[in-house]
Amino acid sequence: MQELKDSELRYRRLFETAQDGILILNAETGMIEDANPYLINMLGYSRQEFVEKKLWEVGAFRDIKASQEAFGALQANEYIRYEDLPLKTRGGKLIQVEFVSNVYLVGDKKVIQCNIRDITARRDAERDAHTAHTELLALVAKLQRRDQEMQLLIHMDDLLQSCTSAVEVYQVVAIMAADLFVGQNGCLAILDKQNQQLETVACWGKEVIVKSVFSLKDCWAMRRGQAHEAIHPTKDLLCQHFAQPPQTGTLCLPLMVQGETLGLLSLVGNLEDEHSISQRQLAMAAGEAIKLSLSNIKLREELREQAIRDPLTGLYNRRNMEESLVRELHRSQRRKAQLCVAMMDLDGFKQVNDTYGHAAGDAVLREIGLILSQHLRNTDISCRYGGDEFFLVLPDSSLEDNRQRLNQIRTIIKDQTIQYGEKLLKPLTISIGMAAAKEHNFNARELIRAADEALYAAKQAGHDQIVIYQKNKPTS
Repeated sequence: MQELKDSELRYRRLFETAQDGILILNAETGMIEDANPYLINMLGYSRQEFVEKKLWEVGAFRDIKASQEAFGALQANEYIRYEDLPLKTRGGKLIQVEFVSNVYLVGDKKVIQCNIRDITARRDAERDAHTAHTELLALVAKLQRRDQEMQLLIHMDDLLQSCTSAVEVYQVVAIMAADLFVGQNGCLAILDKQNQQLETVACWGKEVIVKSVFSLKDCWAMRRGQAHEAIHPTKDLLCQHFAQPPQTGTLCLPLMVQGETLGLLSLVGNLEDEHSISQRQLAMAAGEAIKLSLSNIKLREELREQAIRDPLTGLYNRRNMEESLVRELHRSQRRKAQLCVAMMDLDGFKQVNDTYGHAAGDAVLREIGLILSQHLRNTDISCRYGGDEFFLVLPDSSLEDNRQRLNQIRTIIKDQTIQYGEKLLKPLTISIGMAAAKEHNFNARELIRAADEALYAAKQAGHDQIVIYQKNKPTS
């Protein structure tokens, strides 16, 4: 008997001091017989509000649909477990609990003991951990994308620096920008300085967003010389060069090097999300690589032009002519086409220099260079051979056709009045020696020598005429 009392005392102490909420239910009636202090403190209901009530009649469990179904089955089940059950305290606070019920005998009486553990802190910690994990995954994905973007930028920059022409730059931009600006439409437009218009040379994305040709004033970025962004297309100031009104944000970046405008980089896409800062930075980095490549190509072309052009007349120089003649001669032999050359010399040019000075002579040479540029075909090659001598390479045309064209040029020069300062210079004539490669099977050096001999014959014959080289002797 004493042992039973001791056992009941120990149980009571455990019941009273337990750090989990405990409910004791009568297994037969389902009525709550007891609630320990921890549960009362946890839910805020008094012991009287628990005792002699069924579980779902207590406020904390009343709004839980599951309690009326599952808790009603406690009498029939020896074990029920809910790992995550929301309960509302008397004060309205929602807490998460773990609910476990067991059925056992006390003497000959069957009772149900419900253990209710507050797991709110644990669930909050798990939720925080899940949130942190999700944010970490997002950060890792963002860093991976950034790394991919950097790799793509490096690759694009490497390709751009390897380009030898502007056309190659356009091809690289069109291919690489599609990978760089995922989900965005864009274009690269280049400025034509002659008519002050921009021409679209590369596009990417699902839609063509910009007109093929548009003026500088159509773009706010080009007007202001700085980036122009319109995040809200219905509220912000839009450029007028878009083929259709954009439904999302736009970004226009002028490509400028040392104050010189090269072109425009334009993007259309969602520029308001968290990735938009990266997109803007990416666009600026891509723009820097593109304009540096275009600037380098332009510089190389200018240096090359300076190396192959005569600075006074703008015609090719002797070195370039000799290289071009070899190339054209091989091409004509391969195609079995005619190739003619002509050596030209101004008659009485020394007298101009002696009478009016070398500056006047330079004006004459510039005028002759202009006439040749205007009246020769695009396929013809004209050069200043040296002093007042000019050399022409005339491919894909018969000897007679070339003679007639050169005779027209000779007449134009003879009739040309050249003004130097306030003085009108005396009209000049020109002597021309011609040679055809096909008739004599000449190589480049022999062609030059033949044309020179024909020119000498034209001079000896009285100037202002054309002489065609023949093997035995040049003829006019």
